[in-house]
Amino acid sequence: GTIEAIRVAPTVQTILAARIDRLPETEKRVLHSASVVGTHVPLTILQAIGEEPEDELRQAVANLQASEFLYESRLFPDIEYTFRHILTRDVAYRSLLQDRRTALHARVVEAIERQYAARLAEQVERLAHHAMHGEIWNKAVIYLRQAGARAHGRWANQEAVTWFEQALTALTHLPETREREEQAVDLSLDLRGSLYPLGRFPAIVTHLTEAQRLAQSLGDQRREGWVALQLGDCLRQMGRITDACPLIERARGLAGTLQDQALQLAATQYLGLARYAAGDFVSAAELLRWVVSSPDRGAGNGFGRTNAGS
Repeated sequence: GTIEAIRVAPTVQTILAARIDRLPETEKRVLHSASVVGTHVPLTILQAIGEEPEDELRQAVANLQASEFLYESRLFPDIEYTFRHILTRDVAYRSLLQDRRTALHARVVEAIERQYAARLAEQVERLAHHAMHGEIWNKAVIYLRQAGARAHGRWANQEAVTWFEQALTALTHLPETREREEQAVDLSLDLRGSLYPLGRFPAIVTHLTEAQRLAQSLGDQRREGWVALQLGDCLRQMGRITDACPLIERARGLAGTLQDQALQLAATQYLGLARYAAGDFVSAAELLRWVVSSPDRGAGNGFGRTNAGS
């Protein structure tokens, strides 16, 4: 069955490509635009990114429905169309020239921002996807990070990792500025928050080692403190206690310098755990007793924190 499917697929794609190629120019253009919008295509977005007058566009969509390329899948709150076969969308999308495809993705971002201005939060994943493929890198970083945070919030950590990694990639396309380096550190901390539940400790070490270098080069002690803390704790979890303790001690020292109570509480707790793992039970008990007796332990202690900047 698998071998036959592989043999048939190119034939099916060739037939679909030929069918699309035979469409009148307007219908072909609308189908290409729809393929960039995605599997589900709101009419308002199609109108916003298209170059056709409204009546011409509606006629083209009606013809595409009659030809069974699209069907109406939703009427409320917005009219929405769906590709009758997902392969049709893929073939139409792949047949677009790269520059045209990129430009259309960018126009979709602008259209979604206009059409859904009052409820952008629910469109974050779509905005992230289109901003990335539309090469609007500054918006891509923002929306990809928001999409990662939303995924992490519902404990979809593997999905969150993908979004955060894409945000880091998008960030490399921006000019080298202090703000870019700060965002890279913060994103690495976000990424650590989603890699940790997946047990991907070596990946955390890779990202946070680079984040530590960036924070130090920026002279940003707060960010360096949070990175050192999380890197040290990750090494503790990996059994690398000798490497872990100096990093966590560094974080605790920076917390004292900055008078950052959240960082100080977290660093003291993690240092207590590291000393416990090293067999230094007297020191561990002293550190953990301090955490328990601290009046700030219940409010904003930062133990689960991933964003150094807020």
